[in-house]
Amino acid sequence: MNDSTHSILDAETLSLFAASVARYGRDKYDFDQYRKLLRSTPGFSLAAWKDYADMGWLAAALPLDQGGFDSQPAAIAALMRYAGEHLALEPLFANLVLSGRLLALCAPASGAALDRLRALASGKRLFALAHAEDLADGVGGQVATLCSAGRVSGGKVVVLHGDVADELLVTAVVTDEHGTDHAHLAIFSVDVAQAGVRKTVYKLLDGRGAASFEFDQAAANLLAPRESATLLLAQTLDDARMALCAEAHGAMRALNRMTLAYLKDRRQFGRPIGSNQVLQHRMVELFMLEQEVAAVIGAAQRAAGQAEPMRQRAIMGALTHSITAGRQISHEAVQMHGGIGTTDELAVGHYFKRIMVINHLLGDRDAHLDAFARADAALANAGRGPLDPAVSA
Repeated sequence: MNDSTHSILDAETLSLFAASVARYGRDKYDFDQYRKLLRSTPGFSLAAWKDYADMGWLAAALPLDQGGFDSQPAAIAALMRYAGEHLALEPLFANLVLSGRLLALCAPASGAALDRLRALASGKRLFALAHAEDLADGVGGQVATLCSAGRVSGGKVVVLHGDVADELLVTAVVTDEHGTDHAHLAIFSVDVAQAGVRKTVYKLLDGRGAASFEFDQAAANLLAPRESATLLLAQTLDDARMALCAEAHGAMRALNRMTLAYLKDRRQFGRPIGSNQVLQHRMVELFMLEQEVAAVIGAAQRAAGQAEPMRQRAIMGALTHSITAGRQISHEAVQMHGGIGTTDELAVGHYFKRIMVINHLLGDRDAHLDAFARADAALANAGRGPLDPAVSA
C-alpha cells in the first residue's frame, strides 16, 4: 500500500497552508462559539463549513490536478490540528479524512466515487464511513452486513457524524450464486434518505453527533469490489489514525497553553501557584510530551511511502504514544486547574472529553500496541536471511 503521491507537494506550499489554517482558527473559532454550537442544530457551524469549502479545505482529498492535496499527510495534519486545538465541531474527520480518503482511493476505478468526492469537496453533501458493527471489537471486528443484488442488510454502530450524513460509505460482504465469502469486503454507498435505512442518533462524550444504523434491503451502489476493498479500507484507516494523532496533538497544545497561563495567573498565599517548583517540573514534563507527540507524528508522515510493516509500525507507534500523552496531559490539566477544571464554563474539561473520544475512535491503546508489535516482528523477520541460525533452529 505504498503511496508515493505523498511526497509531491513542496514544503513551502504546505507551510503556507498550515499557517492559513492556524490563522483561521485564531480569528474565527473561539470557545464561546464552540459552546453555542454544542447546543445548536445540526451541532456545528454551517457558516464555518461553507468557509472550509470556499478555502479549499474540503478538497484536500482530491488529486493534485483537480485542485486538491491528494490527502497529503502534512496537509491533513494541519486541518486536524486545527480541529483539536479549537474543538471544531464540523465533520472534518468523518468527511475529509475517512470518507474523502476512501472515495479518492476508490475513484480511479469508480466514476461514482469521483462524483461523490467532488460533491464532498463542494461542501454540498455530507458523508460518513459506516464500518464498525460491535462496540467491543471496534473497527477490527468481523463484518456481518451483507449485500445481495445491490441491496444491503445489517447494522453499523458509532458512525461519527452519521447523524448529519446524507450518504454512508458502507462495508459489506457480497452474496451471490456462489454463496457468502466473509474473507473479502466490498464498499458501497448508501443514501440515508430511503425507507430501508433506520437511524438512531446520539451524542458522543465530547458533544459531537453520531448514529447507529440498521439496513433492511437498502439500495446500494458499488464503489470498490472485494478484490480491492479490503486494502483500500486498511489504507484509509491507517491515514485516519495519523489524522487522529494530529487532532490529539492540537488538543494537547491548547491544554498546555491554558494550564501554563492558569499557573501564572492563579495566586495563593500572595504569589502565583506556578512559582511552586513541583508544578513547574510537572509543566515541563507536559511540554516535553507535547514535543514528543509532534516528533512521532513527523516520523509517521515520513513513513507514509514506505513498505507496509514499516508504515504500520510508525503509525501504530505514533497513535499509541499520542493516546498515552493525551491521557496524561488532559488529566494533569484538569488536576492543576482544580475543581473548576471539570466545569462546563471552562474549556479544560471539554478538551479532556475530546481527547477521551479520540483515544477510542479507531480502537484503544491495547489494540494499537498489538498492531505495533506485529509490525515490529514482521520487520525483524524480514531482516533475517534464510540461513540465519535463529530461523533454522
